[in-house]
Amino acid sequence: MSKILWLPVQFLLTCAGLFLFSAAGSLLFYDHELVIHIAKYLHTLKQIFHDVLNPESISIIVDDNGKSYPIFPMLLQLFGYSFLLLVTAFSIAVVVSAVVSYLIMFLPRWAKRVCMRVLDLFDSLPDVMIVVLLQLFIIWLFKKTDILMFDIYKLGEDKIYVLPIVCLAVLPIAFLTKNFLFQIREEEDKPYVEYSFSKGFSKAYTLWVHLFRNVWVQFYYHIKPIFLLMLSNLLIIEILFNINGFMFVLLKTATAEPSAFFIGMLMIYVPFFIIFSIGRVLLTKTIGGEVEV
Repeated sequence: MSKILWLPVQFLLTCAGLFLFSAAGSLLFYDHELVIHIAKYLHTLKQIFHDVLNPESISIIVDDNGKSYPIFPMLLQLFGYSFLLLVTAFSIAVVVSAVVSYLIMFLPRWAKRVCMRVLDLFDSLPDVMIVVLLQLFIIWLFKKTDILMFDIYKLGEDKIYVLPIVCLAVLPIAFLTKNFLFQIREEEDKPYVEYSFSKGFSKAYTLWVHLFRNVWVQFYYHIKPIFLLMLSNLLIIEILFNINGFMFVLLKTATAEPSAFFIGMLMIYVPFFIIFSIGRVLLTKTIGGEVEV
């Protein structure tokens, strides 16, 4: 319970850290040599604090034409599009990895080893290579069949969804499937599995109803690393698909508009902190004891 009560303090400390980090671009200055510019850093922090209290004064540059837009509602629109891609890809990754790991458990041992090697291969591929290979495949297929399955590049005001979501889901699928299989193997030796078989339940029922129920609890411990992985991949995908999305614009504001950068980081941190905290409380009540996530 004490760790749950610590959550508000953790939230405030993290927000303070993001506030101090948002002005880091003004801390270092190069003039014949690298200099730490404390006065400019403090001035930037003061300006950020003032702008956050008056967000209507903040503007951001989204397009290459250099036109400025008010931070709201523009940042909210970008956030909605980018995180629709992120949440959809995450949901697909969870469902696909759960089904794939479930099916792999019924394969013979040699086939399981082959599947693990394939998963290791996908897990080791760089994000950029996956995106480029998929784009090249779509182009090759279009040349051969004159059928353009998916848009591979954002042009104008059009939004693309399918290919960015697929690219964003590939690595989490490999990571989650390996994790699910590892956790299932750990749970297979537990007494309740043998008890389930002794009661006459099939392997399919025991695996899906009993084993996976406990595996889902362990899955929660890996949500944050997966989220951070997909968040960094989202930036790469926005760049490669020419998407002026939330992460790409946030990167541009890091030095150009520290106030917008700070607000953007809060827009990422606050909702997901709430989601993770609620999950932590529910999980603590479900399994008992304290949960460190």
